[in-house]
Amino acid sequence: MPIWLRILLIQLRDVLIVFAISTFVTFFFVGPELFSSFHNLINISFYGTVVGLTLWKGSSLLGNVIERFFPWEKMPTRALVVTITSSVLYCTLAIIVVNVLFYKYIFNVSIRSEFNQILLQMIVQLGIALLITTIFYVREFFMFWRKAAVNEERYKREALALQFETLKSQVNPHFLFNSLSVLSSLVEKDVAKSQLFIRQLSDIYRYVLEYKSKELVPLEKELSFAKSYIELHRIRHGENLQIDWQVLNHAGYTVPLSMQVLLENAFKHNVISAEEPLTIKIWRDHDYIVVQNRLQKRTTVKSESGIGLETIGRQFEYLSSKSLLICDDDGYFTVHVPVLTSDELPETV
Repeated sequence: MPIWLRILLIQLRDVLIVFAISTFVTFFFVGPELFSSFHNLINISFYGTVVGLTLWKGSSLLGNVIERFFPWEKMPTRALVVTITSSVLYCTLAIIVVNVLFYKYIFNVSIRSEFNQILLQMIVQLGIALLITTIFYVREFFMFWRKAAVNEERYKREALALQFETLKSQVNPHFLFNSLSVLSSLVEKDVAKSQLFIRQLSDIYRYVLEYKSKELVPLEKELSFAKSYIELHRIRHGENLQIDWQVLNHAGYTVPLSMQVLLENAFKHNVISAEEPLTIKIWRDHDYIVVQNRLQKRTTVKSESGIGLETIGRQFEYLSSKSLLICDDDGYFTVHVPVLTSDELPETV
């Protein structure tokens, strides 16, 4: 069946449903007078159908528009308040407009002379519309609230796993051995550089311990941590590791330790030597921090069970509508890390 025909049949079905409901409701208020003449039946039923369709389809369209700005899954409480408030305003305006047009141009009734009756009728219509709308949106709220609660628990488990993997990567024997070996050689050759190394190492551990349990951190804090982490590796690799840092705008929020995972990924999987120095470029592209390096893959890389980029991506999907973008093409590995604004922060933060 062609899609246009399916849409047409759905709309026709909706019209018939509203027509039947409006006829029943009108009979409840008017009684047998509704069937006094065919003309009377058509006019009144058509009036009820237009009111019903205007409220139904208009509210549905309004809800879809609001959903784009206030997703139920991300911010159910805010979505409920905004949607119900907007529905009250829309339903009130739609009922007034439809009634004025019908009574003036279809029924040829003076609104001023029948004002009390028309007003009562509009109040009843508004009450029915708001009752149905409220029931529907409260149901939506609890459905997505439950879903959000389940997702939050899943996210917390994944976040804890990521924090464990990240912390483990900082304190595992291999990392400590390399750090202490570098420090040992620096103490004898360059006291000032060894002191800088100790400060950078201390800053890294302090950041991990302070923000490992947070959902989001200010981007400025994450970038400051990334610089300390980079400097620690630059002290070890010297000029063999080049960083092209072009981030001027530090506004926004991001997932903590996400930069560490990206940088560690680059250090671990690529050759860093005098023959093949590794250059990592970091810049901001609107609402993303971009980390890019030329692929200089090592012949053997130890496989690990860490969740890395995949888990960071799921965290961003849970916290916002933005996704972690990964591109492995033209000899470069590029990752776009989302930056959230204060307006995009989830309600749980």
